[in-house]
Amino acid sequence: MQYSDDFFHGRMLRRRAFSTVMSHRLANICVVAISGLWAASVVAQTQGLEGRFYSEKERYMVGEPVTFNIEIKNTGKQSVSLPAKASTKCLDTYEFSVTGSGAACSAVWDSACEDDESALAPGDAIHGQWPLDSWYRFEREGKYQVSATRHVPVRNGRGEIQDFTFSSKFDVLLEPTDTVRVQAILQNFERNLHSSDPDVRHAALDVLATSAPAFFQDAALRLSHDEDPFVVLHAVAALGQINTIETRAALAAVIAPGKSTAESSPNRPVTDYGVVRIRAIEALGRSGDDSYQSLIERYTDDKNEFVQLAAMIAIAQLGKTEAVPELHRFLLSSDPVIRKNAAYGLRCSTSPGAIEVRKIQRAR
Repeated sequence: MQYSDDFFHGRMLRRRAFSTVMSHRLANICVVAISGLWAASVVAQTQGLEGRFYSEKERYMVGEPVTFNIEIKNTGKQSVSLPAKASTKCLDTYEFSVTGSGAACSAVWDSACEDDESALAPGDAIHGQWPLDSWYRFEREGKYQVSATRHVPVRNGRGEIQDFTFSSKFDVLLEPTDTVRVQAILQNFERNLHSSDPDVRHAALDVLATSAPAFFQDAALRLSHDEDPFVVLHAVAALGQINTIETRAALAAVIAPGKSTAESSPNRPVTDYGVVRIRAIEALGRSGDDSYQSLIERYTDDKNEFVQLAAMIAIAQLGKTEAVPELHRFLLSSDPVIRKNAAYGLRCSTSPGAIEVRKIQRAR
């Protein structure tokens, strides 16, 4: 079982905003894999709305990308809008849990209402679909029990905002791998990477980023040079999972100075290329290849605090004892953000020197 510990997860792989296209996809949230029969779905009804999570199909094979779907349907007589934006903080959250063959897992994801508020007319529905391997990896045969809940703010015709909550429960059944069939399924996704339909291509990119990464190595290497940062972001996610000499070199090329200047602006949201750079730095930090430490160290004093934080964590993971003096130097900075990031980076190091520095900091 593997989990995404990326603090930018969700924000970085989020989908396009809601639209009036009824089969439009929702924010990309890689969550625990879900499957099950339609009859197993618990459909919530309130405010003239029905909501459910449901499976793409009843059975999956180990090694096959697992997906789940979400649907919100307006069964009332008036149009509503969601996710409703309010003057106070907008909360659009998902909760997931899974039990079964292996350890239990639970997760909460807040989309921060990043999607645009869109009208949903009577009789219309919004659909979304995700691959789920980023949150929970099904690596063994067996039956799994999964529950999913969404809380989304909805605005009615009178302008009132209410929370719409719906839940579903499913059983996931994973069967033994049929190598030929799994290969055919993955090849279909690979073909879809070239689709002219943006939603079909997007679904294939999601699978590339989360499922069977070794199969997609050549595609990920190619797409890491794409002009669209959204595409590169998915390629970087795949490269980080594959972790070969070739993929680490590709990640290094992504973060090489000169790729973009926009991501280093302080006190502003991270740009698309900034997010790509953060993900690539994180992947190299997890790779165990300390030959990239000096490249990553360039970003420990980056103007953007999030790029800086990713770099400090990465060198703590790669540099071990050698990284401690560098991070300790940042602990003495007059900038509280730099001090905070350095302290967080030290928490990711298990070297004796890092442990000693943390003791000193706590004693102060």
